Amino acid sequence: MPTASELEKGSYFIVNGEPVRVTRKEVVAFGTHSHSKLKIFYQPLSGGGEKSITLQHADKVDVVEIIRKLGQVISKTGGKAQIMDMVSYETLDASAASDIFNSLNEGDQVTFIDLKGDVKIIEKR
Repeated sequence: MPTASELEKGSYFIVNGEPVRVTRKEVVAFGTHSHSKLKIFYQPLSGGGEKSITLQHADKVDVVEIIRKLGQVISKTGGKAQIMDMVSYETLDASAASDIFNSLNEGDQVTFIDLKGDVKIIEKR
């Protein structure tokens, strides 16, 4: 498992069960003996402002590889939307934040991610 010092700007890792993207990283000195820690600034994929977390250099982090894909909304039922991958033409059931889900219509193009089988719509195009 990678350490916190291996995180780079633009990489993705898990914080509290949610995937986040690193926006910047700073080294911060703590205490009288100048023990340094890393302050990682990140942005949740679901949106929202920049947040931060302070970690030791050797702390283990769960790094994930996320690929953004283009899709088209086929239908909406309940709390899920059925989308079609515009490259492979595969149909997938996806979830979305309530504000995004409410604005979706059939035929809309969306950007989505597939995180270990959990498909999430992250923006409407």
